[in-house]
Amino acid sequence: MEYHLPIRFRLHNEGNPQELHGYCVYIHPVTKELRIQKKDSSFEYIQFDEVIEITVED
Repeated sequence: MEYHLPIRFRLHNEGNPQELHGYCVYIHPVTKELRIQKKDSSFEYIQFDEVIEITVED
């Protein structure tokens, strides 16, 4: 988050893996969710327990 690197998130979505590409801009420790800014500048919120894998993209 500090270096604003592009990240690929692999998520568990009701039994179907899903990918999300973007930047982590905020981590909310109380609600346990990540705020992700997608490449089209919109935001998506994901829960910690939805995350399967996180990879920094080049």
